[in-house]
Amino acid sequence: MQRSEGLSTYHFITDIMNKVRQGAGIPLHRREKPLQNVGSGAYQALRQDIAVREVCSSLEKSYLNDRTCKPATDRVAVVTGATGGIGQALVRRMIGRGYRVIILSRQAQVNMPGVMPVVCDLTNMDSICNAARTIIQHAPQLDVIVHCAGIITPRPVGQMGTQEIADQITVDLTAPIELTNALLPAMRRGGHIVFVNSMAAVFPLAGSSVYTAAKFGLRGFARALEQELRPRRIQVSSIYPASVNTPMLRHEMDAGGSIYNFIDQPQEPDVTAQRILECCERNSREIFSSVFDKLFTHACLASQGLLNLSLPVMKILGRMGYRTYKRRTSRM
Repeated sequence: MQRSEGLSTYHFITDIMNKVRQGAGIPLHRREKPLQNVGSGAYQALRQDIAVREVCSSLEKSYLNDRTCKPATDRVAVVTGATGGIGQALVRRMIGRGYRVIILSRQAQVNMPGVMPVVCDLTNMDSICNAARTIIQHAPQLDVIVHCAGIITPRPVGQMGTQEIADQITVDLTAPIELTNALLPAMRRGGHIVFVNSMAAVFPLAGSSVYTAAKFGLRGFARALEQELRPRRIQVSSIYPASVNTPMLRHEMDAGGSIYNFIDQPQEPDVTAQRILECCERNSREIFSSVFDKLFTHACLASQGLLNLSLPVMKILGRMGYRTYKRRTSRM
């Protein structure tokens, strides 16, 4: 297939996607009737249909953004977890968009134009308060706060150490609340607070119950905060990425992490960073990696029976995906 001179990139790729969809035998019209007696073939076709439509929608948004979005010059963003895999990718993208970025790190040693490091230990409330005062002194008005930091220590209940419990609750839940509380007076009208949450906030992970509890709590805090800040027109969003190929994921699996991380292959950090940046610049409340993830996890929350029926199949898919991941990473 050759691309004509007058055809935009967006239309060229969506034309290809339509041909792929037709070749796979997937109807082009939307399925409105409920599926009955869904077999594996129909299930896979539905997944493909959803995936194709989401790619086309993403392409359309990217095409419109390229035409209409202006650089975010002079916008000030605070990012936690900026030294992690996702955080580093996000900071690079923010700098490219014209943000001035303030990062929080235990050992803030960054020499990058547009980046201001602030030393902060997220397990220490005094350190968080001191960091917040430093930030406000240097940037009295903030546009964006991105809570990207997180830790997980998989361990069955009954075998957890006291410090392991405290650190996960503190970093994953208490620190975002404390930092938001301290920086909120400096937020501009029309600003945006983004919580990089986890699928564990909507899908309980056995073996990581403390992490699950913290992420469920963070989701509740974000939903309540969104209602509080409506009068100030400050947006509050949560993003629920699927597993991401970072050192944190590898450490999690080495410690006995959930096999559900590999039902689909982990995303690269830059993919998640782009979704976070888009979230910072749009009106949104909760963002999932796919429509299927959003619908399925909420259905499992509503029905314990569906969750119990799904777990054996998910474990099989997760083990298969993990073997594929191990083979792929061993070649690198």
